[in-house]
Amino acid sequence: MELNLMTFLIACPLVFLAGFVDSIAGGGGLISIPGYLIAGLPPVTASATNKLSAGMGATVATGHYFAKGFIKLKLAIPCIITAIVFSSFGAKVQMMIPEFYLKIFMLIALPLTLLLVLNKETLKSKTIGEIKLTKSVYSLSLFISAMMGFYDGLYGPATGTFLMIFFVKVVGMNIKEANGTAKAINWATNMGALALFLMSGKVIVSLGLVAGVCNMLGNYMGSKLFLKKGVDVARPIMITVMLIFIIKILIELLHIF
Repeated sequence: MELNLMTFLIACPLVFLAGFVDSIAGGGGLISIPGYLIAGLPPVTASATNKLSAGMGATVATGHYFAKGFIKLKLAIPCIITAIVFSSFGAKVQMMIPEFYLKIFMLIALPLTLLLVLNKETLKSKTIGEIKLTKSVYSLSLFISAMMGFYDGLYGPATGTFLMIFFVKVVGMNIKEANGTAKAINWATNMGALALFLMSGKVIVSLGLVAGVCNMLGNYMGSKLFLKKGVDVARPIMITVMLIFIIKILIELLHIF
């Protein structure tokens, strides 16, 4: 695909917004994936390039949570290894699906994912203390890592949010533990899928790197300026981008028919 200035002017501000939203409410992929598609990238290329830019932001976020002590390495390391393996499988499956069906899938899946992410009740936790690392906790965490690793390789948006939901509601972690573990696994799923996409030549590296800087800046500004307002700030941004994406994909599909 040939790049032009307009590709950067459309994609980079939206990836910046993705980082901004991700830092305050999660679900940044619900903006960055449509952002790349609106800029004209094919679905697989959009997903692959997003792994690079999102991975840069995830690296910063994971480092932050590790420094704060929210990541338990005894649990996180086996989960990370599992997530990397399954995310590469998911990425491989995505590259086998025809572009038309990927667009149909995203047209249905993205709005549904948005509804789940914007539900304030999904991340409420009754757990206060630290969770004990029992066999049950390890088994559930590894299963969740495998499932969400495959999901992130195949599709991706809101992986971090879904990981948090599962770790809170199924495993029983408190919000801080769930957030830290989710960030580490989400970083791993990005890296696993990104490695495969890079080897397959699906990543537009120049665009991904520039957009990645924008994503990191968005994460920084969002966490500094609007941390207390959370989803109330993110909601209108996410809905607006989603509507633009839906309109664009519908127009493209109508042209096919």
